[in-house]
This record gives sequence, C-alpha cells and structure tokens, in this order.
Amino acid sequence: MRILHIVDFYYPKLGGLEIAVQRLAEEQVKLGHEVKVITSDIGASDRLREEVINEVEVIRVRSTKLLYDDLTIPLEKPPLVKDVDVIHVHTQNSLFCLKIAQYAKKLGKPLIYQFIAVDYTKEDLRPAIKILGSLYQELIQRKAISLANKVITLNYRDYYLVWRKFNIKPYVVPHGIDERYLKKPKDEHVFKEKHKINTENVVSYVGRLHPSKGIDVLIRAIPLIMREVDDFVVVIAGRGSRFYEERLVKLAKRLGVEHKVKFLGYVSEDEKISLLDSSKILVLPTRHFGEAYPLIIDEAYARGVPVIATRIGALPYRVRHMETGLLIPPVDPLSLAKSIVVLTKNRGLFTRIRENLLRVRESILTWRHVCEKLDKIYGAKN
Repeated sequence: MRILHIVDFYYPKLGGLEIAVQRLAEEQVKLGHEVKVITSDIGASDRLREEVINEVEVIRVRSTKLLYDDLTIPLEKPPLVKDVDVIHVHTQNSLFCLKIAQYAKKLGKPLIYQFIAVDYTKEDLRPAIKILGSLYQELIQRKAISLANKVITLNYRDYYLVWRKFNIKPYVVPHGIDERYLKKPKDEHVFKEKHKINTENVVSYVGRLHPSKGIDVLIRAIPLIMREVDDFVVVIAGRGSRFYEERLVKLAKRLGVEHKVKFLGYVSEDEKISLLDSSKILVLPTRHFGEAYPLIIDEAYARGVPVIATRIGALPYRVRHMETGLLIPPVDPLSLAKSIVVLTKNRGLFTRIRENLLRVRESILTWRHVCEKLDKIYGAKN
C-alpha cells in the first residue's frame, strides 16, 4: 500500500505528535508499505526539501508560522504525489494540514482525518484563547470534516465529541509504544547507580519543558511534600524552552528545594525506560486542555508505574482515579503534593494500583498493532 501522511511538523522537530507520526510511518515501512510525508519546513530550514529518512520519503513545503504551531501556513503547493492509495491527515487543528489536505483531495483517494483534542479551546482558562481559539477551532474542524472520508480519534473523549457534534462515528486508534517497553527486563538499579540516587521514592516527569506542561506546579509542590515525606527526589527529563527551564531552576533555588530536583535534559529511549523502572510515580501536572494522548502514560503503565495527572483534556480517559493512578485539579500544588504523599505512604493503595497495571499492560498497543488496525481502516469501505 502507498500511504501519504500530512502533518505540520516532522523530523527533526520532535514533539508528542511528531514523534508518533514518525514512528508510525517507519513501522509502516517495516511492514512493506511505501510511505511519504508532506510537512512544513518550519524548524528544519537546514534540511533538504526532499529527503529519505529511515526509508520514509519526506517532502517539506516552504511555510510560515503565525504565533502558534497550529497557525502554520504553506507558502507554496507541494508536488502532487499521484502514486498513493490513501491519505492520512494528522490533526484537524492545523491550518497547514487543512491547506495541504484540500490540495491532496484532488487526487481522489480515500482521505483519513485524525481528530485530536476536539473543542479543547472552549475549556481554556485564558479568555483570549477561549474566545478566539474556539472560533478558529470550530471553523477548521468543520472544513476538515467536509474533506474526510473517514475520521480517526486517539481516545474516547474525542470519539464521543465527534459523534455528537458531526453525527459521524469515528474509529478509535490510539498511539502505540516501542516494543522495548513491554519486553525489556525491569531493572531498578541502572538509573539510580548512574545518577547516584539512594531513595525508593523517585517522582518523575518525562516530556517537553514548556509552561503549558505545569512543571512549575510540581516544583511548588516539593516544599509541601517535604512536610510529610523527607526521603524522595523529583527527576525531570526532557528538553524544550530554555527560558522555562531556567525559570524552573531559579524557582527551585528560591524555594530552597534545589537538592530535591534533578534536571536530566534529553534522555534516550533506553534511559527513559531505566528512569521509569526506578520511578515510584510519574507525574503529568499539565495545564494544557489539548492533551489527547501522551505516550508517556502507556510507557509508564508498561513498566508498572502509577500516574498522577491533572483532570483535563483526555487524561481522565487515560488515568483511572484510584485504579491506575490519581487525578487532580490543574495548577494546584497542594493537591499534587497530597497525591504524591498518599502514593508514597499508603502501601495498600500503591500495591493495588501496581496490580491493576499488570492487567492494563496486556491491552497496550505497540506501533505494529497500530499499523495493523490502520491497515483495516484504510481498506474498509465507507
């Protein structure tokens, strides 16, 4: 099968969705498909306009970005890739994806549109985003629906919203994880020995460093945790905004808790697995209402790590309160601190959650499973 993916950003700009599309495309190649990606040149101006990366053909379109990633606009038409069987568009929120999808629709091939974080701007705490963002999202979603032959969502939050809003029943296909998370033997000592950590209470954050991710809330929770628990360390892994990272370091120093925090920066996939193996809790203190499918949750579950997450976006569909982790309000250091203390001190609850994760682990998809599901959808009649 010849598959064309349309996504606003692709390697080397790697965020959550971009990583997912890259791994999906590369797995499809392994299964014998011919895969092309049309993307913008934002963040990749030093790369070739057309290149092959891990057997995936990447075509970059000259583009410009207006303030937000979703407002990336193509400044030219891409070469019309005629030799494709199916077109897979990633995210209805992207103006770039919409413009390229409108152009690609001329090919007359089945167009699969992936809807992510439907209507999330309506829940945003910032008035300007809530009003203007909702108007933009309403318009672009309806245009995307008009192009789609089939719709895919990552989670059941978006599934029900699409069904009610557009009277269309989408397919639900979550992201997958690397097989290593399910197959690699667990080792709690490698990471601790490397980073000289001597406590069993490792609280970790793994992801992009950006104000929307609420890592500052985690830092502010540390003095509150210290009132109940002294033997713990917070490990923050990931890269992103250098300015925000500097703010986090200064905040930790101002609160006098810098000895309780380790900033790792970028970590490889194997080191991430080692970090999860040594972690007692994974924390997602995000304040971003557009959270659709953070891969790190399934990765943590695969390694038996409970998750504390904010009760926003699709996270309540991913973290079952008191069963696979705990849910808390956003921007609430006290609630976060209390939840960490509970999972640290309440051995009965912690053990029960770990036992539940053994069952959850059986339902986690790898990228190969995802490709197999998509193959059926690509070939299914409307």
